[in-house]
Amino acid sequence: MKKIHFLLFLVPILLISSCGERKNIKISGQVSGGVKKMIYLDYLNVNTTEPIDSMRTKRDGKFSFSFHSPHPGIFILRSETGKLINLLPHPGESVSITANYEDFSRNYTVAGSQESEYLQQLVTKIQDTRDKLNELDNLYGSLSNVTEGQASEYISKRKNIIKDQRDYSIRFIIEHLNSLASIYAIYQELDKGQYVLSENRDIQYMKIVADSVSKAYPDVKFVQSFVNDARKAEQRFYNLKALSEKMKDAKVGFPDIALPNLKGDTVLLSSLRGKTVLLYFWSTLSKESNSLNPALKKIYSNNKDKGFEVYAVAIESNKDAWQRAIRFDELNWVNVCELSYPESESAATFNVKVIPSTFLLNKEGEIVARDIYGPELQKWLDNMLN
Repeated sequence: MKKIHFLLFLVPILLISSCGERKNIKISGQVSGGVKKMIYLDYLNVNTTEPIDSMRTKRDGKFSFSFHSPHPGIFILRSETGKLINLLPHPGESVSITANYEDFSRNYTVAGSQESEYLQQLVTKIQDTRDKLNELDNLYGSLSNVTEGQASEYISKRKNIIKDQRDYSIRFIIEHLNSLASIYAIYQELDKGQYVLSENRDIQYMKIVADSVSKAYPDVKFVQSFVNDARKAEQRFYNLKALSEKMKDAKVGFPDIALPNLKGDTVLLSSLRGKTVLLYFWSTLSKESNSLNPALKKIYSNNKDKGFEVYAVAIESNKDAWQRAIRFDELNWVNVCELSYPESESAATFNVKVIPSTFLLNKEGEIVARDIYGPELQKWLDNMLN
C-alpha cells in the first residue's frame, strides 16, 4: 500500500514537472507613436498565414505576447496599416522589439533572438538595395532624352547594385548554413517575382541549405516545405541538363516543330529564332491549362514588345473547340495545333509527359528552363530580356 500511495503522490509531481518544461515564446516591445494602436501577431505556416493573437498597445506604446510553440518558426508582427516585422524566435526565447509606428517595418530594433536579428540584417540590406534601384530608376527616368552612353551607364549601375545584393545574400547563406534565416535569404525578392538568387547555378545554394537545415530541424513544417522545393528545383535542373545534352548534336539548337495555325498556315518553331520563346504544350481538354492561360496572357502582354513570344502547341481532338477557345480567351500569341489527342509527335519529341508543359528558349534557340510559370517565369524574363 505504501508503494501505491507513493506512486499516486509522484504522478502529480511528474505532471507539474513536465508542464514546467513547456517552453513559451515571448514577444514584447514598445512602439513610439503607437499609443493605443492594434498590433497583430501571425504565424507563417508554409504558404498560409495563421493569426495567433492581437492586442492594443498601452498608453506608453508597450505590448506583449506569450504563446507556446514546439518549434522555431517565422512569426509576423503586423500594424494596423499592414506594415510587417518578421521574427524567427526559438522556443524559450524572449524577443524584445522597439519600433516606430509610422515606419514600423523599417525603423525597428530586435534583441533576444539571434535568428530574428539575422532576419533584420537581411531585411535592412534588401530595403537599401531597393532604395538604390528606385533612386537610379527615378534619376534616369527623369531625363527627357537618354543618350546611348547614359543608357549603358544606367544598365551598368543597375547590374552593379543587384550584384552587390546577390554577393551579400550568397555570403550570408555560406556563413549561416545551419540558420533558418538562410531559407529566408534564398526567397528574398528585389521586386514581385524577381528573386535575388535567380540563376541556374543558385540551385546549389538551395541544396546545401536544405541538406543542413533538414538535419538540424527535421520536424519544422516550413523547413520540410523548403526541402521539398529544393528537391523539385534540383530535379528540374537535372532534367533540363539531360535534355540539353541530347540536343547538342542537333543541327539546330532544338528539335523543330512545324504545325498549322488558325489560318491553316504552317508555322515553324525555328522561325522565332532571335526571340525569347516560351514553348507551351497545352490543351482545351486540360483544366490546368485553362486556369494557367489568364496569368500567361498577362506576362505575354507585359513582355511581347521586349522580344518575348509564346509558341503554343495545342494537343487536341476537336479543331473547332480549339479555335473557339483561342478567340473566346483572346490568346494572341502564336497558336498551332496537333489534332492527335492524347498522342502527340511534337510532345514526344520534347519528352512531354504531362499537359501543360513549358520550355523557355533563349534567342539562340537553347532551352534554359522547363516547366516554369507565373512569377518564376517573369523572373527569368526579367533577366533574359534586359
